[in-house]
Amino acid sequence: MAATEESIPVFIRVKNLVRILVADLLNAEKGLAYIIQVILEEFGRVSRREILAIQDYPRKGVNDVTFDGEGVYHSFLSILGENLADPRLSGFKIIPHFVEEEVFLIVKSYSPFVPLKEIETVIGRYCKKLVFVGKILNELGIWTSKYRFKAVFEKGTFPPARFQLDTVNIDCFFNGMLEFCRRCRQYGHVRDGCTLCQNCGKTGHEVMNCVLPKKCNFCLQEGHLYARCPQRKVKPDEVSADQGKLLVPVDLTPRSSSEEVLAVKDSQEGTTVKRKKEKKEKKEKKKLETTDVSSDMESSESVDVQSLSRGEGLFNFYKSKSDAEIQAALKDWLVEEEIKKIIEKCIKGKPEDSVRYAVLNHIRELT
Repeated sequence: MAATEESIPVFIRVKNLVRILVADLLNAEKGLAYIIQVILEEFGRVSRREILAIQDYPRKGVNDVTFDGEGVYHSFLSILGENLADPRLSGFKIIPHFVEEEVFLIVKSYSPFVPLKEIETVIGRYCKKLVFVGKILNELGIWTSKYRFKAVFEKGTFPPARFQLDTVNIDCFFNGMLEFCRRCRQYGHVRDGCTLCQNCGKTGHEVMNCVLPKKCNFCLQEGHLYARCPQRKVKPDEVSADQGKLLVPVDLTPRSSSEEVLAVKDSQEGTTVKRKKEKKEKKEKKKLETTDVSSDMESSESVDVQSLSRGEGLFNFYKSKSDAEIQAALKDWLVEEEIKKIIEKCIKGKPEDSVRYAVLNHIRELT
């Protein structure tokens, strides 16, 4: 049977939909114009181009409003939840149509060695349901360091568009994403002009001057950092190996290089001496050993001269870097005692034009 003009459909599974009921049919005289101009535009701050469709049934006092996107839908519900007693809503009842909409979530890790379970743990805090679909491959069948999930988000929450595990950035993409700041990792604005501290989320200071302790970016608790988080299943030594990169650039010259060189030379020269022992007399052998020892000492001295301390290596690495790059490195510095000393001695109370010089010289003295 064909639907009549006054038949009202059940609340079907339509996303971004609210039903506006005229509780008092006397208000029906206000008409559709009042709903659009006052309730939607004036009260809900919704523009007409953000309204996808309105299905109205005036004799029954029913108006189904479908918004053009998830962002404006959630914005309207947020305003509604904070202003339920607004007199402009008098005589009307607004019913949100909450659909546990399953979305595809794409996650990009900037290091392929970050454990998948840890990524799932972080994102799972924002989801009622999170199902791993698989890895995303390129046209050659090679993994792109991206994952695909099916997710149902918790009411009114979304996973951050970017978060960190240790020093590795991880990005999330899903349909209907709101505006997001990649500096402070909060929704509602973008990076340009953001003045919030990346550690505590407050204004008035930079992250380097924040007095609050850093939190672990895995469990969000104080007292430890990611590498020593007790909630992680992987041992710290295994994690540093998995990351596939140095967290802080250091001198790559092995500390025991001179010992290794001497050991190799001793092994080679021992074989040579053994062969010559059968052919030459004791005096010649002693002469050779004396020559070999002096050669070893010269080799040892040359290795020691070439070997740099950790501080010298760090200084050489950072002296050509920009202030922004040095600041980013200090933010992710792993040795808490060292970064505390750097802040106390080189940053707090120092004139801005002398901070760089003081920081680099302090780094140079590290052992």
